[in-house]
Amino acid sequence: MMQTDHPTTHHPEHERQQIHDFFIKQNYTALYQTCSEIINDMLMISSREEFEDFLDCNNTLEEDIFWLHYAAARGESLLICGYDEDVTEKVTSFLQQKLPENIFNTIASDLHDLYVYLGTRDTLEEKIRLCNQSLSSSEYTLKLDYDETYCAGIYFLTIQSN
Repeated sequence: MMQTDHPTTHHPEHERQQIHDFFIKQNYTALYQTCSEIINDMLMISSREEFEDFLDCNNTLEEDIFWLHYAAARGESLLICGYDEDVTEKVTSFLQQKLPENIFNTIASDLHDLYVYLGTRDTLEEKIRLCNQSLSSSEYTLKLDYDETYCAGIYFLTIQSN
């Protein structure tokens, strides 16, 4: 079988539309062929057979949850597992890479003691709120999505430009 380049190599918007079409048509086999690594990570599986077993039990995939994982896989957002514990360095590094230096400096003092351990200690949401207060006069906002559809709980941190 001849392998071709994925559309993402040259046309990320084309790939996004194609993936959306797979969801509309519920063509999960084609979706898996296009995005197996993302789906494997999302569902915590490691093979097509496991994916087929998942579909036999569930019949569907949540498109909005897929897009959160897609963005994280592309480096557009940061995936933070619910039991990562101290995520200060991980979050700080992501924000430092993605924000202009002067904007990052306005929130740098808020980026300490970032801790995630679901059910016992979670400072992430509170610290992101503090960062957003510091960013209120800028064009940037930090968005924190939480999901527990396919796992115990994960966060996705995204930077939005207003």
